[in-house]
Amino acid sequence: MRTIDDLVRERIPQTDGACFVRQEPLAAYLARADYVSASMLRRAGQGGEHRVVEDPAQRLAQALHALVLEPARFAREYLVLERDATAPPVEELPDAFERRTWLASGEYAQLAGAHEAIRAFPRAPLGRALDEGMKELSIYWTDEPGRRWKARPDCFTDEVVLELKTTGDVRPRAFARTRRRFGYDLKAAHYVDAVQRLTGRAPRFVFVAVELTAPHYAWVYELSRAELARGAAELAAARARL
Repeated sequence: MRTIDDLVRERIPQTDGACFVRQEPLAAYLARADYVSASMLRRAGQGGEHRVVEDPAQRLAQALHALVLEPARFAREYLVLERDATAPPVEELPDAFERRTWLASGEYAQLAGAHEAIRAFPRAPLGRALDEGMKELSIYWTDEPGRRWKARPDCFTDEVVLELKTTGDVRPRAFARTRRRFGYDLKAAHYVDAVQRLTGRAPRFVFVAVELTAPHYAWVYELSRAELARGAAELAAARARL
């Protein structure tokens, strides 16, 4: 029986098929404007471009994604600044350190605590799923009308898509409000479409929600068929508007 790894190995070299995948840096994925992502769809629905506001919480969310999903990239791109007497002055740090994203030791403690909460979650084997799934892989496809789409799920197999989300409150009602506010279910439907195009099977979809502040509560939300259907309807309407 073919595994998803077989599918990926078969499809990575393709660049002109109806669906193909690439192992590439996030910057390369974001730079491709000839394919449309769920985030681009949502921005278009809200009236186009927005002024980018620096958000410290988003900065840490991006760092957590790297730590959980791509630890080797985290080691390359992030520098944890230890505040002790033996640390060299900032002006004496090598240029390679200068190019990294700097994290204070307290910020890293937040990330490490959230990471541990995800790995130790008692109600689902999240650690094993994250270890075994395909992570940060770009999927590109062309649909039947000839429209071009792209997606980059956090982690997926042919059975399930896992999407990591940091939030201020993992409790069901609070996270439901966050889902509605940021259009998470539309994005979920887009990712399900991407993985189904790649594997031929409709996967389940699971949000892994975690709080960055101690005690780092984590929770898992699997979308029901009805919720995925509503997300798919929102997605179809957004695609039609575009």
